[in-house]
Amino acid sequence: MVVLGIDPGIEKLGYSFIKSEKNNLTILSYGLITTKKEESKEIRFLQIYRDLETLLDRVKPDYIAVESLIFAKNVKTALVISEIRGIIILLSALNKIPLFEFTPLQVKMAITGYGRSSKSQIQKAVKTLLNLSEAPSPDDISDAIAVSICGVNSILFQNRIKGC
Repeated sequence: MVVLGIDPGIEKLGYSFIKSEKNNLTILSYGLITTKKEESKEIRFLQIYRDLETLLDRVKPDYIAVESLIFAKNVKTALVISEIRGIIILLSALNKIPLFEFTPLQVKMAITGYGRSSKSQIQKAVKTLLNLSEAPSPDDISDAIAVSICGVNSILFQNRIKGC
């Protein structure tokens, strides 16, 4: 099973592909989709759509996991992130890939066991869980990897329940 994890953002969107096989997690790839501030919102959204579409075509994940937005201090930022999540939801539907959404609290609990973990704690946990030589950086990437791992764990748990 391969899960695409996404930490949505307009300037930097983090993504990661995690493969789960026989209770082993392997990171296939990860990175950032970046857009230029001077471009219009429409052009930036189109770039994000096309870049994600290219990633889906290349890796062909079985599932998509995305961080949901519950609270934002800046309403303008929250609206833009919601619109980007709309792009992700649309791509999921168009490609018939099941979508899972997780709150930041759920991701932190799944990765560190503590819902108020710091960004550095998430990075260290991701490094440890995947046996990486160094913690992934920037935060957008480590957050996307954490979302992928949360997705894998959730899907495996649901499959075990269905198998009972």
